[in-house]
Amino acid sequence: MLISELMAAIRQDFQSLGELGGAETAALAERLSAAVEPSLRTHFLGAVNDLIQEFNLADSVALTLNLEGDQVRMARAVPIDSAASVPTPPTPADYSARIALRLSDGLKEDIEHLATDVGSSVNSWIVRTLERSVRSDPTESTISGTRQLRGKGRA
Repeated sequence: MLISELMAAIRQDFQSLGELGGAETAALAERLSAAVEPSLRTHFLGAVNDLIQEFNLADSVALTLNLEGDQVRMARAVPIDSAASVPTPPTPADYSARIALRLSDGLKEDIEHLATDVGSSVNSWIVRTLERSVRSDPTESTISGTRQLRGKGRA
């Protein structure tokens, strides 16, 4: 799915509505559609992310949201065919490796809130998020466009 196509359709709707009121209203509708586009993109991606989070809380096979430039893709972190070979859950002894991270205070707070939202510890949330990232298809994570969406996201 291309975000630009969704935004173009919304912009066209604004223009169609503006034309109903004449040239001045059409010009105002055009300016409004340009002004509201960043907010619409943000809310759209937030809504898709919330949907994926709800699914991931209810299902043992996680969905991932990949943003590649203008392209939005959802995929299962583990293919359905491999669901039959479910690995045994790791024991505390399996978690002996350590990595020291330096994070901004804002990112640390965001991670703490996300972990709390799903009812897990920060460490468990980070490990689960990293496992999902490693299990996802690496061919889907390449950047295919010249534009890249940057910012904070939730998984």
